[in-house]
Amino acid sequence: MIFSRKTPQFNKAIAAYYEKIVPDRDGGQWIECKFSGENFHARAQDVAFYRDMKVPLPTICPRERRRIRLASQNNYYLFKGYSAFSGELVASMFSPNTLFNVFEHRVWYSDLWSAMDFSRGHNPSRSFFDQFHELQIEVPHPNLIVDRSNINSDYTNVSRRLKNCYLVFDQDGGEGLYYHQCCENDESCFDCFGLRHSSVCYECSLGNRLERCFFCEMCAKCKGSYFLWDCVNSRHCFMSSGLRNKQYYFRNQFLGKREYERKMKDIYLGDFDRLEELRKEFSEMKKRAARRPLQIGASTNVACSDFVSRSENVYYSLLVTASSDIAYSDGVNRSHNCYDLLGGTEDERCYEMAQIRTGRNKQCKFSMHLDRCENVEYSSFCRDSSNCFGCIGLVGKEYCFLNIQYTRREYWKKIDEVKTKMLSDGEYGEFFPPAHLPFPYRISLAASYPGFRDFEAAGRYGYDTSPVEEAGEKIEASGMFSDQLPKDIKKVGKGLLWNVIYDKANNKHFRFHKREVDFYREYNLALPREDPTVRMQKRREMINLDLRFYTRTCLECGRSFDTRHDPAAEEIVYCESCYQRKVYK
Repeated sequence: MIFSRKTPQFNKAIAAYYEKIVPDRDGGQWIECKFSGENFHARAQDVAFYRDMKVPLPTICPRERRRIRLASQNNYYLFKGYSAFSGELVASMFSPNTLFNVFEHRVWYSDLWSAMDFSRGHNPSRSFFDQFHELQIEVPHPNLIVDRSNINSDYTNVSRRLKNCYLVFDQDGGEGLYYHQCCENDESCFDCFGLRHSSVCYECSLGNRLERCFFCEMCAKCKGSYFLWDCVNSRHCFMSSGLRNKQYYFRNQFLGKREYERKMKDIYLGDFDRLEELRKEFSEMKKRAARRPLQIGASTNVACSDFVSRSENVYYSLLVTASSDIAYSDGVNRSHNCYDLLGGTEDERCYEMAQIRTGRNKQCKFSMHLDRCENVEYSSFCRDSSNCFGCIGLVGKEYCFLNIQYTRREYWKKIDEVKTKMLSDGEYGEFFPPAHLPFPYRISLAASYPGFRDFEAAGRYGYDTSPVEEAGEKIEASGMFSDQLPKDIKKVGKGLLWNVIYDKANNKHFRFHKREVDFYREYNLALPREDPTVRMQKRREMINLDLRFYTRTCLECGRSFDTRHDPAAEEIVYCESCYQRKVYK
């Protein structure tokens, strides 16, 4: 039970709050968003969930609640900074002008320090959020969100179980990965996004169990193929879309093994200009390809959601797997009865949490980066803890408030008073305010994808939208402009690795790594000319986190359906039935 009889004053106050709620004829409630001013509807089942969790109805619409959670995370931007523990230079997700103390993660995850040494007394006359923010500034934070399972993978973030990886973000398991994002259990892949259990891939996105695939998107169980879109269980195919259980297809035509191999001898990806022509052809092919309304698989009772698999009772959510009773959430895996989550695995009865690559929490609310916690609220970076409120960096603790240890009786008395006052002041019941988030808005997840780059609106809502300056770096090596790189991979000499490459178009400097160049040589791939971080950002442009739905008409049968595909885009979208007939004909 969530705090049940341990907080009698608060229980009485929240009960009185709900007694005043007059449901509409659908059993829900219309609410005006305090940020955007738009009216949004809390469904009857939403109201029941909030009442059961002993939280008031939200005063922020679902879209803006998603913005806050996304803005609380920085997965992709790394800076140079100094450890407040050792003084050593480290790669950090915090910008150089951060107010926070930052420890190198190996120290932060060790017993060389204690977060309890940074406790703060509570002043009931002041805002809880102001006092929590002051605690945030004092308690050290890890420079990166990684764990000690990583080997030789220092320049990664939101990652675990990695070996020999570089510039890899939001990754669970992998080896030999470069410029890799939002993936799981991959090996020897470069410049990929959203892969699962894949190996030897280059510039592939949103794929599962791919092997030796290059420039493939929205594919599964494919092997030895190039430039595929929406293909399943296909191998040795080139420049094709909508294939199911096929092989030796060339530009969507079956050729047979001998003819296919003869045609492929004329395809050379090692020349930059020829590769660019193939990219353009692939882009045009995708415009003509059939699309599904939504990516929903083996799931029931799913509404206003996309990329949902093996789940039930999902509403207004994105990227949900093997879960049930989920609403207003993103990136949820094997979780149940949760609302407003960003990330998380095996969570139960949780609300308003941002916790990518963590999870196994029960009955937790309004927190960031909790792992294996229970009954924890308004806290961050806590592990294996229970019955804590307003805490940061705790490990294996119980009955703590603002990092102060209490007895069980003292704790519940204090929390009853704090929550009752927060509810009365309008503070209790939602995520941390935008002004108290740990990262500037422009380097947060919210600004990393299309859909939330309205910086003017974000500034009005209280986010820090000021530009983030990267520290200047003195270049002490020979260099060359990226447009001076050899166009043919076969003409690349050993001296390339000693040069700093200047991407003039994006005002970025970068180097090639030996393993990277070896990969290009082995698979005859032309050298990229853009900085890796620019290439990674372009792949993120493919994913729109905005859950806006449009009603469209099937081009085949005339039936109407809901989809996230904007009618203004040059895309061919069929209803689910017609789509299935098209690809399995």
